Amino acid sequence: MSPVSDSPHGGLLFLVTAPSGAGKDSVIGVLRERGVDLAFAITALTRAPREGERDGIDHFFLTEAEFKNRLADGWFLETATVYGRSYGTPIHQVREPLLAGRDVMLRLDVQGARELKRRYPGAIAVFVEPPSPEEAERRMRSRATESPQEIERRIAAMRDYELSFAEEADFRVVNTTGDLDRAADQVWEIVTSVCRTPERTAVAAELSPVRPQD
Repeated sequence: MSPVSDSPHGGLLFLVTAPSGAGKDSVIGVLRERGVDLAFAITALTRAPREGERDGIDHFFLTEAEFKNRLADGWFLETATVYGRSYGTPIHQVREPLLAGRDVMLRLDVQGARELKRRYPGAIAVFVEPPSPEEAERRMRSRATESPQEIERRIAAMRDYELSFAEEADFRVVNTTGDLDRAADQVWEIVTSVCRTPERTAVAAELSPVRPQD
């Protein structure tokens, strides 16, 4: 069954978030590889690409100055400072496909998910959980993509405020180690079975850019 909306208002917005080490990017990567009928919004951040990452495909990689200029121009739907870097969602990445009637999946940090859920209650928050905080920490240390200092910041954020978002999310999915396909299956089941209420399909028409003073 296709998740494309029949509503004249637009598609549904799925906010997929998780603490570091939960594997949300891996779960979304499986869905993308399957070619599911979804628009995947690309986020922007102020760091250099990691090995294998491509600008405009994995993320938009910006300098701090570029990020501030685009924020002032109304380019972002939401922004956050996470682990000492600026993150944001270009509003066109979400609004244009939604208004065209396509469902959109947006991956973002817990701060961004919490803020967008507050502003747009009709957005559907999906929280990807690690099997345990200890397993999330093990994954972070084993992937060796961050410095020891950044790993410690991520662990602190996970324990201080990220894991608590599980109680606020509309849906929760545990990404068990070694069973990535099952977690992706569960997320896709949510996308294809969620009830299309007027509040949820009206999100497309409600979106507005965040400004520096917001």
